[in-house]
Order: sequence, then C-alpha cells, then structure tokens
Amino acid sequence: MPETWVEITFDEEGVCNICRNYEKKQVINWDERKEILIGILDNFKKQAREKGNKYDCLVGYSGGKDTVYTLWAMKKKYGMRPLALTFDHGFKFTEDGEYNIQEIPKILDVDHIRFSIGNGLRNGLCKKGSEVMGDFCWHCHNGVGAFPARISKALDIPLQVWGEPTGEYQTTGTEYTFDTLEEQNESHFKKAFQCGITPDMVLPENYEMLDLMPFQWPDGISLKAIYLGNFEPWEQRKHVEIIENKLGWRPYPFEDYDDELIKTWGNYVNWDKVDCPYETIRNWQKFIRRGFDKFSFQASKDIRDGIMERHHAIELLKYEGLRPFNMNEFCKETNITEAEFYRITKRL
Repeated sequence: MPETWVEITFDEEGVCNICRNYEKKQVINWDERKEILIGILDNFKKQAREKGNKYDCLVGYSGGKDTVYTLWAMKKKYGMRPLALTFDHGFKFTEDGEYNIQEIPKILDVDHIRFSIGNGLRNGLCKKGSEVMGDFCWHCHNGVGAFPARISKALDIPLQVWGEPTGEYQTTGTEYTFDTLEEQNESHFKKAFQCGITPDMVLPENYEMLDLMPFQWPDGISLKAIYLGNFEPWEQRKHVEIIENKLGWRPYPFEDYDDELIKTWGNYVNWDKVDCPYETIRNWQKFIRRGFDKFSFQASKDIRDGIMERHHAIELLKYEGLRPFNMNEFCKETNITEAEFYRITKRL
C-alpha cells in the first residue's frame, strides 16, 4: 500500500503495520476461537428466550458480500434468529444491488428493517463531509455504526454481529488486532467510524443537531458487538461462492478482469461494493487526496493472499485515476457541481 494510506507506518524491514498485524492471523487457533463464539451466541440466545425476545442478535445489513455472508452464517451456520438492519445510504441502487438488499433477507426468512434519511439532509452531509474530511460518505459511515446501536437499545437486542474485522486491512493503532477480540462500543465507534469527525463538525445549513440523531451513539446502552472474522477466518472469495450458490446473491454482471467491469466500476473483481452505486466516486475522491484508489487496495490484498504477482498488480495501476463514468449522475443527485467537488476535495 502507498504511504498515503491513513496511519500506515513501515518498520525497519519496510513492512507495514497492516501486514505485521496480519501475520498474527496465521497462528490463531481457529477451533478455539469458534468455541468462544458458540459460547457467546448460546448465551445471548438463552437471554433472548428468557426475555421473550424473538431476536438473538442484530446484523447490520447492506446487501454487500460481507453482510450477506454474516447474515447467512448467523441464520444457517450458527442457528441464530437475527434481525437484519439496513442504514440505507439513500442513493439509487443498481438493479442487482436492490435485489440483494431487498430479497435475500426474505430468502433467509429473516426480518429486515431498512432506514434512510431524506435527500436534503443526505446531500448536505455529503457536501459537509467532503469539506471537512474529503469524503462524501460521512453520513453512511456514521449511520452504519450509530443507528444499529440505537435499534439494539430500542428493541433490547444486546448482541450485534459484524463481519470483517478492522484488523484485516485498517490502520487504527494497536487497539484492533488479531490477537485481541475486537468489539464495537462508543470508543470504537468514535475511532473506527467517526475518525475524529463529530456530527457538529458536519452539520449542514438549515439543520439542527437533533436532525443528526441517527448518527449519534445512544446514551446508556448495554451492548456486545463482535466481529465474526475474529472467530473464523475471513475469506471473501469463499464467502462470495457460498452466497452466490446458496442464496443467489448477485455480483456485477461482468466477469473478473472484464474490460467493461474495469472501465465502469473501477475494479477488476465483480463482487466488491455491489451495495454502493457511487463507490466509483469515493475511489475518485480517494485518488485525488491520496494518489491511489481501489486497484491498489484490492491488488495489495491479493498479493498478500498469494493469488496475484506484484508485477501483475503494477500493470493494473494504469486504470487508477480515471474519471468515474457516473460523475455527472452523482453531481446531479447530490446537488454538488463537479468544480465544487474538486475544490472542496483538493482543499484537504
């Protein structure tokens, strides 16, 4: 990964802190971890029955590969009764993305809540997020983290199960590593989701703090929020195969490395970020600020996993930094001009 990746550091051997943490994953006793997970799930399953609550746990659900697998695993692999909760980013999904988010919970026979905010507030937060931190997705990151906690409190569901752990590829200091069992709480939310940008910093004009309630961590909540990838190896390609075969989950309608896939969606795999029609814009914004986008990120993971040679990855980098095909559509939907988009992004 480039040195412009957030909080990345390199040791005297030129190895980054993400890979040093990843080395720990290779020596974990996964059978022991699975037993710990089953104990946690059985405990909360018992609590739910004693309280007469239908739901053993809550699973944040976007319709993307990771949340679909997590929901499938809770329901089918571990015999839980999950409630699926979607904090909808508010943008129009592709046809396949809409199918994944709307139909798969039904196929799994899982109850599903889908929540979204109004376009005016969404657009205001997209603009303020870009101005303050160079990322129009602030509303999505914070809503995905805070709103499930609010629903857990309201419906008395004290267990949340998330999918991919932070330690897989993020640099958040020493808190969330593979030799610890990462859990989400208010402190974790502020560091991993808010990244130091609080709601008062992105409050749009003509709105008040009360309007940002869905993005704020609730007071007085008793919550245990675990990451499934700390209890079983997180293997995305295997997960994609499972959810495609068992649930009919839909990736992008292109083969991996297809020219149209690369030119259109800015990635060489067809199963990543199917739940976000404007991941292309986020990649573009990342490239403007940090000099790399999805190709560097995905290729670095594939090199690390031993399924791609570095020279092949470098060849793919010729596709980085291309203006998104749906830039005009994004600007129209968010009411941000392209010139304004560049100005507020480059300012940082």
